[in-house]
Amino acid sequence: LLNPGICPVNRDSIDYILSKNGSGNAIVIVVGGAAESLNCTPGKNSVTLKNRKGFVKLALCHGADLVPVYSFGENEVYKQVIFEEGSWGRWVQKKFQKHIGFAPCIFHGRGLFSSNTWGLLPYSKPITTVVGEPITIPKIDNPSQKDVDFYHSIYVDSLIKLFDKYKSKFGLPETEVLEVN
Repeated sequence: LLNPGICPVNRDSIDYILSKNGSGNAIVIVVGGAAESLNCTPGKNSVTLKNRKGFVKLALCHGADLVPVYSFGENEVYKQVIFEEGSWGRWVQKKFQKHIGFAPCIFHGRGLFSSNTWGLLPYSKPITTVVGEPITIPKIDNPSQKDVDFYHSIYVDSLIKLFDKYKSKFGLPETEVLEVN
């Protein structure tokens, strides 16, 4: 995985990539991570972003642009068992997430030879990723929490606007709302 450029999402790796001279030094971070994976339900559009602000702080430290990105249809390719908050299953998932870094999910897709059988292949559903306008971020060596909160709110607003702009084009009703957790 390291050969094509995949690296750990930690401060040292991100600092290294963003501090290289020249253009094209970009990183993509799936901000929601394991916490977001616990709420992937077909027909639901939600992101785990409300308390995820470290990526904004790193962008400020390097003066790196933030680019909102959303993938429509991602939650449609697998069906997952969702355990309610407070249930035994959710407790087990959160313990795994805390100690190992990922949350085990019970999911299924289609079978190898037929879409009508159970299996681990994804269902044949389109996933369309839309990319918004870059948000120019100033370089601030030691950004304050106020700076981080300000640019985080701009990012969240831009992501919601991006979702709203394209939702009807990708089959969602105009009343659909992107839930930000």
